[in-house]
Amino acid sequence: MSPRRHRGMLLLFACWVLLAGCTAQNPTPTGGSQPADTSARTMLGDIRTLDPCTLTDPAALQRYGAVSDAGTVSLDYCLLHLKPDDHTLIQLAVGELIGPEAIEPGEPVVQHGALRIAQSAPAPGHCTRRVQFGDGVSLQVSADLLNGDPAAGLCGIADTGAKAAADAVQQGRAGHRDYSSNSLALLDPCTVLDTEAVNQVPGLEEARPRPGIAGHQCAWGEPSADAPRVQLQHTAGEPPKLLHGAAVEEPVDGRRTVLSVVGGDPEVPLCSAETAHIPFGAVAGHVEVAQLVVALPGMTGTDACDYARGLARLAWPSLPPANP
Repeated sequence: MSPRRHRGMLLLFACWVLLAGCTAQNPTPTGGSQPADTSARTMLGDIRTLDPCTLTDPAALQRYGAVSDAGTVSLDYCLLHLKPDDHTLIQLAVGELIGPEAIEPGEPVVQHGALRIAQSAPAPGHCTRRVQFGDGVSLQVSADLLNGDPAAGLCGIADTGAKAAADAVQQGRAGHRDYSSNSLALLDPCTVLDTEAVNQVPGLEEARPRPGIAGHQCAWGEPSADAPRVQLQHTAGEPPKLLHGAAVEEPVDGRRTVLSVVGGDPEVPLCSAETAHIPFGAVAGHVEVAQLVVALPGMTGTDACDYARGLARLAWPSLPPANP
C-alpha cells in the first residue's frame, strides 16, 4: 500500500479500537412545530458518492498556517496538511461518517445551527470533533500531529474544520463524485466477502458483518487491538506498491495483488491484500483500490497474510470488471 494509505489505514484501525458506544442526542424541537429533517441522508444526499473535500474550507484554516491538499487515501474522508512553521506538520481528516455506536458517552456538545458538534477529549497528538445529524450519524473531523510541537493547537484546528463542515452541509454545499457504474464506491463490501469464509478465520467463527455508514467498509470481529479482525474497504489513491521486504506481489483471480505485513515487521500480526481497480479522480495515476486487512493477535504477519490471501481469492471474483 502507499505510505499515505498506510497511515490512513492505521488511523482507521486506531479509531476502531478507541471508539465506544452510546446513544446520540437529537435536537429538541421548539414552539410545537415539526422539527426539520436533519438526518445525514437528507442533508448530504447519496452518502456513497459524497465528496468530503467539498466540506472543507482551507481559507478558514489559514490562520493556523499554510494549508495544502494531502492527496487521496480514502473515499470516506478528505485530507489536508497544515504547516504552522517549518518544523510542524498537522493532518486534518474531514468527512468520515460513523454511527451512534461509535460515540463516546459524556462528550460536551455545542449547537451549531440545526446541527450539533461533539467535542472529544484531546489525546496526545490528536483531537476529534463530530458533527452530529438528527439520525445518530456523525461526521468526523480529526486533527493529528505528524511532526513538531505537541502544543500546536490541534483542538482549535479540529473545531474550525468541524464548523466549516457543518456550515457547508447546512448551506447545501455538500458535493458528490460522479462514479461509473463499475466503481467500487457503488458496491457494498459486505456483499463482496462471504461471511461464512470469514468465519473460517481463527477467533471469528461467530463474527457477523458490520457495514460502514457510507457503504465503503465492512468489518468482522470486535473493535479491539487484542481481538482478531477482518476488514474489507473500498478506497482510492496511488496503486498498491511493494514498500518493504515483508510485501509480495502476486496474481489473485487474475488481478495484480500486493500482500503486505503492515509496517514491514513479520512478527506484527496484521496483513493487507490490495488490488487496483479503475482510474479515480483527476490526478493522473490514481485508482480505486480494494483493500482487505486481517489482524490475528497472538500469531505472526505471515499467518495473517496467509488468511488475507485466501480471503482475497474468494472476494476478488465478486469485484466489478474494470471494463464492463
